[in-house]
Amino acid sequence: MDEHIRIAQQNTRKSLMATKELLSEIEKSKVDIILTQEPNTQNTNQILGYPLQAKVYHVGNNIKPKTGIIITNKTLYTKLIENYTHSWMTSIQVQLENTQLIISNIYIEPNTITDSHIETLRNLLRDYDNYPLVLSGDFNARHILWHDRIVNKQGEYICELINDFDLQIHNDNSPTCMTENGVSIIDLTLTNSRATPYLKHWNSKGPLSSIFDHSLIEFEFSSKNIPHKITHSTRKFDEKKADWMKFQKLIDTKTIDNFTKQIENTENTHKIDNIIHRFTKIIQNAAYHSIPIIKRSTYLRRSDWWDDELKCMQIVVRNKRNIFSHEKHPEVRQHYYKEFQHFRNKYVRMIRRKKFLKWKEFLEEIHSQDTWGNTFKMIKYKTNPKSNTLPILEDFPTRKHPEIIRNIVETIFPSKTSRLSPRFTSDRIKDTTQHNITITKDYIESLIQNTNSKKAPGIDHITYSMLKQIQKIISKFLAKLIEKCLRIGYFPKQWKKGILAIFPKPNKSDLYNPKNYRPISLLSCLGKLLEKTIQFHIQNYFRETKILNSNQHGFVPEKSTITALFEIKNKILENKINSLTSIIAIDFTGAFDNADWDIILNNMTNLNIPSYLVRIITSYFQNRQIIMKHNQNRYSKTLTQGCPQGSPLSPLLWNIIINNLLDSFNFNNASIYAYADDVTVVCCGKNIKELYNTILTSLKHINTWSINNNLTINFNKTNILNFHKKSFPSPITINANTVEIVPQIKILGLTFSNHHLKHKINFTHHINNTINKTINIKNVLSNFCKNTFGINTKKRQNLYKGLIRPMMIYGSEIWSDQINRKQFDKLESLQHSILRNSLMAFRTVSKACVNSLTKIETLKTNIEIRKIKFLHKNRIETIDTSNLQQHLKEIKKLELDRIFLETNVNFRLFFIDNIPKFIHTDFYTTQFFTGHGPFNEYLDRMKIANNPSVLAIIAQSKIPNTSS
Repeated sequence: MDEHIRIAQQNTRKSLMATKELLSEIEKSKVDIILTQEPNTQNTNQILGYPLQAKVYHVGNNIKPKTGIIITNKTLYTKLIENYTHSWMTSIQVQLENTQLIISNIYIEPNTITDSHIETLRNLLRDYDNYPLVLSGDFNARHILWHDRIVNKQGEYICELINDFDLQIHNDNSPTCMTENGVSIIDLTLTNSRATPYLKHWNSKGPLSSIFDHSLIEFEFSSKNIPHKITHSTRKFDEKKADWMKFQKLIDTKTIDNFTKQIENTENTHKIDNIIHRFTKIIQNAAYHSIPIIKRSTYLRRSDWWDDELKCMQIVVRNKRNIFSHEKHPEVRQHYYKEFQHFRNKYVRMIRRKKFLKWKEFLEEIHSQDTWGNTFKMIKYKTNPKSNTLPILEDFPTRKHPEIIRNIVETIFPSKTSRLSPRFTSDRIKDTTQHNITITKDYIESLIQNTNSKKAPGIDHITYSMLKQIQKIISKFLAKLIEKCLRIGYFPKQWKKGILAIFPKPNKSDLYNPKNYRPISLLSCLGKLLEKTIQFHIQNYFRETKILNSNQHGFVPEKSTITALFEIKNKILENKINSLTSIIAIDFTGAFDNADWDIILNNMTNLNIPSYLVRIITSYFQNRQIIMKHNQNRYSKTLTQGCPQGSPLSPLLWNIIINNLLDSFNFNNASIYAYADDVTVVCCGKNIKELYNTILTSLKHINTWSINNNLTINFNKTNILNFHKKSFPSPITINANTVEIVPQIKILGLTFSNHHLKHKINFTHHINNTINKTINIKNVLSNFCKNTFGINTKKRQNLYKGLIRPMMIYGSEIWSDQINRKQFDKLESLQHSILRNSLMAFRTVSKACVNSLTKIETLKTNIEIRKIKFLHKNRIETIDTSNLQQHLKEIKKLELDRIFLETNVNFRLFFIDNIPKFIHTDFYTTQFFTGHGPFNEYLDRMKIANNPSVLAIIAQSKIPNTSS
């Protein structure tokens, strides 16, 4: 059966309004691909005006594009042909069943055609002679061959090209360009012999309205079985439209009560699996009957701001244009043209107004108090855009996809081959004592309640949101089920299946290499409840016995990246005073994906972890499956090693592996620290030779340990940073791998470098990066939050406190005493700029006024409070107080009181002692409170500005009379 790719071609004359009108027009005809000439760029190197979800192809390398191809059908497989993409030309290939369709979009400016243009087109036609090829665009070429009235130079060039390559012209005698001076046919659609039979329904609609000089051209390319992407998502149900009352009623409580009794009276694993299967079906059936399935649109979303009023205005403008274009009398034609211009301008203003009002409504969400709505999502998207494409699959023919998928899974999850470690056998599990395992209904409800509803579900499509709605109904059953699984040491087989999702790693250029993708296993939410329970029991054991090495900071209660960095910093500074110091950052290749199960289980028994936990982890590893789906292809593999990323247990299991390294690392001049698989070693020596030997010994020990544990050090990412200026006697080499010495090194998100002072570490690179990132976010924020529109003041301040400030002060417990005043001032200045934006205040409003109105302390004070809290919590420097939070609030209050006293006289006397809680700030009230804008003019005119005696009288008049 034939399928169609619908293509539209339009010259938008660099107009944003023309682009928006084009998008509105093509929504009716479901166009798959747009070929645009003279796109709207607004003097940038990007094509603007198209939806964020659209895939836009154009020239790169900071060259301003004059052509672009926009893919509006998200299911097509398309790829840019870089060799034939220039400013004036954009070429792509579209995957067909057994070949590729080549589409090249051309724009040659009037009277500028050169031999270079023609030679490039000739090369394209030669190189893709065996493929169906479409040349389309605005050639600015006129010739009687395609029914134009005259012939120009560009027409002669193109005519010669058509004759040499036997190209088919699909234009009829309809004009494609209409201006005040007349009509012409300069927008052409050409095909080679392989494409000609399949190009159908060519149509020139004529200029849509006054905004366009060029016609909208549409045509179809027909082909059998065009490959389409099929979205495979474990999130199946549209929970925003869920009928939760109906969902709860559809859960069969009697059957679940019966399941509970059956679980209590069985230890048969097949029966347990059967009960879980039936229980899952109950929830799924309830979801199918009460929650709509997510509908994923093939095409881009409609422009919902395009309403009937605009449609009527469009018809009026189009009619006015037709009247003037058909008038022959020059004077009358000029009159009609002016009338048409008047309506065109009115139409453009209406488009701008409608679009702006809808954009304003989208951003402000005035009926919602949620800070983390559309504005937050737009900021996240702009500052950290995520690609939904997988070049490793999408850039290759669909017939190769099964083999590529197999290669991806086998590369990311290799089968275990070498076995240097002893195989774990069940007879190693020591049954010393009977453990009292009790899982309560309340524990399950608390566990479900504390889950993140945004986490993706697993293969069963059951989400945490569903479980939260029925937690009271299912908590008793789940408590008995999890308790039974722990008692008999069985992890149900349904919960061992994971769906593989891969995402390109940042800053990777070779996206055809599976190792440059981050694998995430999407696991059942029900199964993750059992995993969280196992995790809780193992962590409890570690907490009680303190058997886990104290230098492990990852996924350990009361520890974090900050505790790890704090110890690393202190050790560096301690060593720098009297010794030469270096640090080594160790990177393991695919640490989690290559974790050896036998080693984990052997280590668990060596750590005397309770036998019931060893048993269930043994079961957890047996017959685990990873499944990758893409379109109609599916590949599954039974795993033999690795901790699935996405599992709550994975970091803890890795900690059990690496604990042996931390325990065995015992060298006088070296200290080791770990945060999960991020390992840092601090080495020192009295002289360069001693330091060199210490580094070499440390690396050899870690390398030997990694070999014995079936792991590999990635020497390309393992680096050394010296806190001295001396050179080593020779390169540091391990098994022919040279470890690079770098000028700065990033550890757990903090960039270290050497400082010439012995009591200092240089964090300048980190601070500069933080400042640049903050400026980027601030600029994006200011685009969405103006003085005249955007989210309200409260939401803006919450965005700052919840999104921007945490990024600015990350690691401040480490670097706050290492940076200089100038660096602090830059950070304070950025905070002031963002908070001033939140108040919609004038640029001249002082920092003191801004801090007072927002009730947000200086960044330095906030950092000091964080550091006091950190030191007290970790018992490094405890505060003599029974209520730490109250103590910190007092520090903040004292700072705000001090800041208030620094405000100007007008501001201070207006509020007397402090700013009341009910004060609401916006663009106008902020001017009033700070004495800016028209209020400043008024105060000056009345000679009140900065006049203490007058303002004292005003202040006195505001004090209520209580004598009566």
